[in-house]
Amino acid sequence: MPDNSNKFCKSEDIHIPDWINESYFKKFLKRDLSEFRKILNLTIIPATPPGEIYTSLLMRIIIDIEMKDGFTKQKSYIMKTMLDDTQGNGFVNTLNIFPKEKQMYETIIPHLEELYEQTPDGNAIKFAPKCHWSENINGRICLIQEDLKTKKFRNINRLKGYDMAHMTRVLEKLAEFHAASAVWRLRNGPYPEDFQRTYLPANYHKSKSYQARLQSYKTAMASWGMPNIEEYLNCLPTADQFVQSAANCFNNNSKEFKVLNHGDFWSSNILLNYSQSGEINELRFVDFQLCKWGSPCQDLWEIIICSAHHSIRIRYFDSFIRIYHTRLVKCLKRLNYTKPLPMLRELHMSMIKYGFWGYFTTFSHLALILLPVEQETNLSLLMKPGEDGDRFRAKLYTNPLYVRAVHSIFPFLHRRGILDF
Repeated sequence: MPDNSNKFCKSEDIHIPDWINESYFKKFLKRDLSEFRKILNLTIIPATPPGEIYTSLLMRIIIDIEMKDGFTKQKSYIMKTMLDDTQGNGFVNTLNIFPKEKQMYETIIPHLEELYEQTPDGNAIKFAPKCHWSENINGRICLIQEDLKTKKFRNINRLKGYDMAHMTRVLEKLAEFHAASAVWRLRNGPYPEDFQRTYLPANYHKSKSYQARLQSYKTAMASWGMPNIEEYLNCLPTADQFVQSAANCFNNNSKEFKVLNHGDFWSSNILLNYSQSGEINELRFVDFQLCKWGSPCQDLWEIIICSAHHSIRIRYFDSFIRIYHTRLVKCLKRLNYTKPLPMLRELHMSMIKYGFWGYFTTFSHLALILLPVEQETNLSLLMKPGEDGDRFRAKLYTNPLYVRAVHSIFPFLHRRGILDF
């Protein structure tokens, strides 16, 4: 067979480090496959489309292998590793998101899944792809996971969003994850410090980045064609209000029901497969870099705002909370949660109390999610003051899909008092 070890997808965004090569995978395969003899072909391709926003290097590894009995097989894996500091990604790596994700795959997720296995019915619940290999060498963390694409898992089109059937299954799966995380905390004590920490950049309230984003946003709002637009313009938080509101979303009130939030819970981090009749079969979550102990409202606001179809996002908002709550209580009972069960009305009140997540995800995440894939889509342009940043933000905030979304989201947030900063 020809050597295709240097066969990469053409992408201006992605550089494959030299250390990701055949020698590296020999070490992994000797551990993963007892009958491994040698690598025949190695193909490394980006696992995300060009222009997607991500804080990691994500690759699909396709390997043709010769086994000791002479037979050959092909294996496919997903490899995730840290971005190179020399390419301007040093700030991302200082957030400590990779050590957190390593802990999730190695320890916490298996324990959460085990909680369900130990119940009388013993029905297995899986939350994530299997992690075959993880390592930390001189601060460089690498994860090798099963490739769920081989089992026909896929994402939906993020520009369209979930219909009611998808939202119901996703919210129920989220409730299963949250319930297990709350029971684990009750039995084992606090999660590691990384899961308690709030990352707010120093002097963010004085940053030119936020001021540039805010000015671009106000300029775009004037073109949205919304009634009473001045009322909404006056509601936008100053940098000080933005930082204070974010900080208020994290508290140590021991009486509140809390869970381990996924922290980046939208459609591209949720994989689904389907039965032959087209019904949803299984779900898996990926990308556990931003997990955070706190109110479940963080994940709930993000999935509803960022991934519900525009026609049901606001119309069925309260119904989404009930769907989640019903499954949450059922799972907490199944797992013998010994504290008082959260009440539905308490959850609704918390959604208002922590409503800043609704504004934050609209202002930040949703604008990026609804922009069609383009080569120039990246975080540095979003944050960059000056003409290049202004042009990109104008495109972002006047995108017709985004404008359609905010026409219903902003009045909704305003009616609930969430924009009263």
